[in-house]
Amino acid sequence: MVVRGKKFFFFVFVFSILMPTFHNIFDSAGVLVVNGSLIVFLFVYLVFKNGYVVRFLNTKHKNVALGYIYPIFFMFALTPLSMAVGYFFGGVNLIQRDMYEFYKPILYFLIFIYSFLFFSNHANTIFFENALVVVFLLVFLLGLNHYFRYYDFILELYTKTRNVTSGRVSAPFVNPYDFAFFMTFFVYYFFMKTLFYKKKYIFLFMLSIIMLILPQSRSVIVGFLVGFFLIMPFILNCTEFNIKKFTIKKRLVWFYIIFIVIMLLLLSSLSYLIENFKYLTGQFVRLIESGDIGNSAGLRVEQFLFALDKAVNNPLILFFGNGPAKDEMEHVESIYNYLFYRYGLIGISFYFYILFFAAFQAWKIVKYLNSHSKHYSLFYASLIWLLTIPLVSIGNNFTEQVRLSFFYYMMVGFIAASYFKIVKGEKN
Repeated sequence: MVVRGKKFFFFVFVFSILMPTFHNIFDSAGVLVVNGSLIVFLFVYLVFKNGYVVRFLNTKHKNVALGYIYPIFFMFALTPLSMAVGYFFGGVNLIQRDMYEFYKPILYFLIFIYSFLFFSNHANTIFFENALVVVFLLVFLLGLNHYFRYYDFILELYTKTRNVTSGRVSAPFVNPYDFAFFMTFFVYYFFMKTLFYKKKYIFLFMLSIIMLILPQSRSVIVGFLVGFFLIMPFILNCTEFNIKKFTIKKRLVWFYIIFIVIMLLLLSSLSYLIENFKYLTGQFVRLIESGDIGNSAGLRVEQFLFALDKAVNNPLILFFGNGPAKDEMEHVESIYNYLFYRYGLIGISFYFYILFFAAFQAWKIVKYLNSHSKHYSLFYASLIWLLTIPLVSIGNNFTEQVRLSFFYYMMVGFIAASYFKIVKGEKN
C-alpha cells in the first residue's frame, strides 16, 4: 500500500521539528511530548490506512523495506539483552529512566515504515522538496529569534536557560550542536540545488551556512568541513568526470569555481570568526598553539576509555554492552561511545548497517538518474549527508536525539522507497 496523505505528512514533519518540548516545565522529560505524540499519530494513521497490517506493493517492495526493518527490530531485541548483561556482569543498577529506551526502536520503525510507504508514491517527492524549504525557513526564523533574543519565552519552551543566554543558537532544538547537525543537510541540499538546478538557490545556501555557524558547534563544523571540502568533491568527481573518455562535465567546472570562491571567502573571514565567535574558534586556536584538546574532547575520550575498560574485562559486555545504564553514565557524548557502551559491537554493527545501506542505495539512485532530473540534487545531498554523519557524530549521538531521530529515519525511508521506485525500475 502507498500512503498518499500529504497533509498528514506535512503535519507530522512540522510537528516533529517545531513542537515545543516545554523544557522550562518538563526539563528533559519533555522529549516524550514530541516522541510520544509521534508514536500515537503514526500508529493510529497506519492502522487507519492499513488495518493493522502493513501491505506492500509487491515482493520487491517488501524486501527493500525488510532490509531496514530487521535491524531495527534487532535493536529492539538487543536492548533488554544488553540491560541483562549490564546488570549481571557490569554492576549496573537498573533505574526507571532506562526503560524509556524501549520506545525508541518502536518510534524508529513507525517513522521508517510510514515514510517508506509515503515516498513509495513518487509524486510525493515534489511535495517533499517544497516541505523541506518551508521547514528550513521556519527553523531559520526560530534561529534568528534565538540569536537576537526577541522573545526569550519562546526559546525557553525548547532549550535550556544557559543556551538562551549563551548566544549559541539552539531553538527549536534542545542543544546548539543538534541545530548545527540539522543545518548540515540543508547546506548540502541548497548547494546541490544551486549547482544542478537553479542558481537562485544560492541565497538559501548562504542562509544555511549562517545558521550552521551560529550554534558554534565545533565537532559539527569539523565534520562538515571534511565532508564539504573532501568527501563532496571526491563524490562529484566520481559522477561528473568520465575517466574512460577523459571528459569533464560543465557542472564540475562550475563546482570548482564556486568551491574556490567559498574557500577564499572562508579564509578571508577567519579573523572575523576568531574575533566574534570565540566559543567556536577559541578551542582550535588553543589546539594549534598548545595542543590542548579542550574539556569537551577530553570528556569524550574519558567516556570511551571507561567503556573500553569495562568491555575488555568481559566479552559479553564487549559484544552486547551495558544497556542504557543511565545511573552509571547517562549523557554519552559521541555516537561511537553511545553505541559501544550501551549496545557493544553488535549495536554498532546494526546502526552502521542501516546508515551505510541507505548511503549505498542513495549512491545507486544518483548513478541511475540523469543529472537533469528535478530531484537529482535532493538525492545527491542525501548521499553526501549520510556519508558525513559518521564524521559529525564523533561529537554527539545526533540520530538518537529528539527531532533529529525523526528527520534521520524519515530520510532513510525516503531513500529506501526511492531506491525501489527508481533503481528497481518500478517507476522511472
